[in-house]
Amino acid sequence: MKPREERRQSARHMCSEFVQVSFWNERGRKISEIGVLEDVSLSGVSISLNIPIPVGAGARIHTRDFDGQVAVRYCELGDYGYLVGVEFADGYRWDEEKWEPEHLLAVPDGKW
Repeated sequence: MKPREERRQSARHMCSEFVQVSFWNERGRKISEIGVLEDVSLSGVSISLNIPIPVGAGARIHTRDFDGQVAVRYCELGDYGYLVGVEFADGYRWDEEKWEPEHLLAVPDGKW
């Protein structure tokens, strides 16, 4: 897998936590899948999943401390499934005091 271009305007924090992702497929069927949060930033998260989600699709993510709408910005096949990058919807910005994913690790700028 080739390195992907950095798309986020704010720093990422590496993390690991189970997340449920739900979206509607092209046939109108609701799909729900459990994935793993890989990182979080002010504007979104990336999630490892076993299935792809179309770029531009709306979805909902749910963790133990967060439930909200997101928009899929990229979906890439990796070594162990799909890496799906999503942006929070409705102006939501991640606030570490309200939602702290498990195993959170700040990554110094330029070290990602």
